[in-house]
This record gives sequence, C-alpha cells and structure tokens, in this order.
Amino acid sequence: MTIRSISLAMILAMLAGAQAEAQAPAVQAVPRAGVAFSHAVTMRARIESVDTTTRTVAFTTTDGRLINLAVAESVRNLDAINDDATVDISFNEVVTILNLRQKGPGSREARREGAARPDAGDIDAGRFTLTVVGVDLAANRVSVIDGRGGAVRSLAATSVAQKDAIQKIKVGDVIIGMTTPLLVTAISPAR
Repeated sequence: MTIRSISLAMILAMLAGAQAEAQAPAVQAVPRAGVAFSHAVTMRARIESVDTTTRTVAFTTTDGRLINLAVAESVRNLDAINDDATVDISFNEVVTILNLRQKGPGSREARREGAARPDAGDIDAGRFTLTVVGVDLAANRVSVIDGRGGAVRSLAATSVAQKDAIQKIKVGDVIIGMTTPLLVTAISPAR
C-alpha cells in the first residue's frame, strides 16, 4: 500500500505541475548568443608597462579600464615608449552585442543607472550598455553612444547575422554587450 500511495502522490504532483505550467504567463528568455562586429579604436591612454621581449603593452583607458594587449609587428617605436607616458593608442577590438532592451522604462532606467555608473567589474571585463543613435540599413551600419558620453561608434554589418541584428534595432534602443580588445596597431605620444 505504501508503494501505491507514493505512486499516486507522484502522479498528483506531476498533474499539479502541468496545471501550474499551463496557467503561468509566457516568459521570453533573453538570448545570450551574440553578434560580433570588428571595430578599430583610437584613444588617449596612460602606459602602465611595455615589454619589448614579448611585444605586449599594458595601458589604462580614460574610463579606468586596464588593458594588456599584444603589439603588432608594424609598431616600430615600442622601445621608445616609457611607463606612465600619455599616448594615443590604436587597437582592434571585437564588439559583441549580447541582447537588446527595447524603448520604454527599461531603456530609460539603463541609461540613468547602468550606463551612468558601471561597476569596476564591468569596466574591467569590457561589458557595456550603449544607446542606439542611428541606423543606416542601406549602408548596413548602426551608430551607438555610451550613456556616460563620449564618441559615437559606428559598427558595420558585413555578415548575414549582423545585417539581421541591425534590422531589429531602432534609434533609442539600449544595447547590452561586451568588448574584447585584440591587437595594438599604433602608439604615438599624446600631443
């Protein structure tokens, strides 16, 4: 009799779960797969260290992000760069859009709170929240700006997945994503 009561309890629990699932509102999952764009960046930075043997350089960006990257063979002045020097540095990066928050209360809140005050972990990891300021479907480009200000980034869509992603974007949408620096292509003393 114990086995029957346990079996009956399991069946009732499964039916209750199925009924609750049927009554629950539909929840749409946020996709975590991203669409990546290549992007070239030139910015002012402070050199932390230069290693001419391994051809790497560590630098701090104006927003406080510490980046350590390999330097391309085309950069010939690596041995002339001193620690603590202020330089204009160019590097390639990959910008990966993880998901979008459409217009409305969520985007206003993200612009007020998330984009205005990123924590140190977000800055170090390259996570961002940007606002779309322009979409040019004819040229397959989307323009975005950080909520804290700064330069407008223009991202070019070259693959089918990228073109599909920018067709879903509208001016005012908030993009959540991540940047991954790749290779330093130029270093020059700041003027």
